[in-house]
Amino acid sequence: MKKSVLVALALTLGTASAAPFVFPANQSVSKPSDVKTGGTLRLTVAGDFDSFNPLVAQGRPNIPELTDAGGLFTVDPYTYEYEGYMAEKFTQSADKRTFTFTLRPELKWSDGQSITADDFITAFKIYAADDEANLYSYMSDNGKPVTFKKLGALQLSVTFPRATVQNLETISYLSPLPDHVFGKAFGAGGAAGVKAARALWDINTDPSKLVVSGPFKVQSYRRGERLTLTKNANFGAWNKDSAGKALPYLDGLQYAVVKDSNAQLATFLAGNSDLHAPTNRDQLAQIVAAKNGGKLSAEVLANAGPAASVDFLYFNWNKSSDPFKQTLFRNPRFRQAMSQLMSREQIIDQVLGGLGVPAYTSVYPLYSDWVAPSVDKYKFNPTAASAALDALGFRKRGADGIRVDSKGNRLSFTLNTNSENPRRQQIANIFKDEAKKIGVEVKTSFVPFNQLLEVVYPEADAAKTNRQFDAAITGLGGGGFINPVGVASVFTCGGDLNGYNQSKQCIAPWETQQLNLFYKSTAEFDQAKRRAIANQIQKLQVDNQGLIYILSQNAHYAWDSRVQGESPKKIATPLWASPYFGVRNIAQTWVNK
Repeated sequence: MKKSVLVALALTLGTASAAPFVFPANQSVSKPSDVKTGGTLRLTVAGDFDSFNPLVAQGRPNIPELTDAGGLFTVDPYTYEYEGYMAEKFTQSADKRTFTFTLRPELKWSDGQSITADDFITAFKIYAADDEANLYSYMSDNGKPVTFKKLGALQLSVTFPRATVQNLETISYLSPLPDHVFGKAFGAGGAAGVKAARALWDINTDPSKLVVSGPFKVQSYRRGERLTLTKNANFGAWNKDSAGKALPYLDGLQYAVVKDSNAQLATFLAGNSDLHAPTNRDQLAQIVAAKNGGKLSAEVLANAGPAASVDFLYFNWNKSSDPFKQTLFRNPRFRQAMSQLMSREQIIDQVLGGLGVPAYTSVYPLYSDWVAPSVDKYKFNPTAASAALDALGFRKRGADGIRVDSKGNRLSFTLNTNSENPRRQQIANIFKDEAKKIGVEVKTSFVPFNQLLEVVYPEADAAKTNRQFDAAITGLGGGGFINPVGVASVFTCGGDLNGYNQSKQCIAPWETQQLNLFYKSTAEFDQAKRRAIANQIQKLQVDNQGLIYILSQNAHYAWDSRVQGESPKKIATPLWASPYFGVRNIAQTWVNK
């Protein structure tokens, strides 16, 4: 990583005169002269979309992310340097806290209106006021607000409470919202303003009313059937390829709703979809066999590396209606025992065909240099788990073989995961089988992902202290390369990515310690010292098992041979891959019709 990313005292990027953003030629294997424009990329999605509103939409993919251009910055995958994107140029103050941006004058929304400083200011205001928004946690740092100011029609500044290595990264996550839509609804702000902004653009909204910044806009959506996106011509006014041609190359994208992953694979093998990311050895083998047998014209990139994602299990600490379970789930010795029942190697072998890596902390195995020593302290060990449960008072067994304590409480809980994800269902079932062997009853429940999110992360404060589930397996993807230990919203009590504690009050001392160490790490510009702090955080995670990390699967990518414009080999890795389009930038993707 270049030092200038982290410690530049005065950073200015961009040109002095107006210019569109040019996608570098070295980020595509295709030469502009070879490209054929037009055509539709065919994809599948596992479930229905829930909203057009970026403040409300959940799950991945979601429509707002598919129709969003991005924000002020982008990252060069070769140099790891942040570069201006919507910002034509920007400067950083000497104290490394304030960033001043000048926007490209060519920026336009899909309805033709200019994207200006007002659109960013409106977004920042709403994100800062809406504690249910996905980006709410980025609008403060350790309880102190990020401030922002309009300096002109195309100029604004953002000031952070302190200098951190992640301020550039934080700003890169923040996209504008159309002020003439969301600003009008938000009005003077407050709870009423947030409610009005969140009420915009539900899934029944006429797509022609949507205003987006990305390469594609919504043409139509039929629930349970298909989402069709069409080219946003205004995107091409400020996004060009290296030869000056307007992007995107494609006319549109089409997502078929195919709720079963095996059916998604069958769709790809039949030549009816263009991209597929195999999730295990069997799926990968089927694609390779079809390709080698001449039944499928496709390109395959296998074992590109551990994915920038992880699956984990967590228990609900906020179950006031069931004091027995709430007390049990808050006990670290119980959670340690549950980690020792998670047969990670067996899961990787049986579920992924060996194509995965065990995970034990918030640092994805992809960032192997950042993984702390001895993280497998509570790896699979049923004997130790049994002894721990004995020590917790579950020595006896009922007639059904399930452990009970001295008051007759059965050691039984329900484990939820999403019905669209066979991998997580298999993980749950293997865990269930291992638990049963030592007298723990695990009942499984598989529900649609959006429904699961509503249960795990309820909106009402009263519901946060009495969530209606026992345990869940979900996961997390993405994250940054500057400080791979994680993000504040995972470590914050009540944070929007904290699965075990949504009460907004820290329950165990280590929760506060972990968050304080995280903030300390973000303020440390020396990478070796930052990594040492990350090791301390991981020790707390291992000892307390708030999230019981399970695995990262190896990433594989396959695409129909008609699809062109993938990333060159050096950057065709999970670190830079898109969660939606694999090893390609969708703006530079094209089809050989």
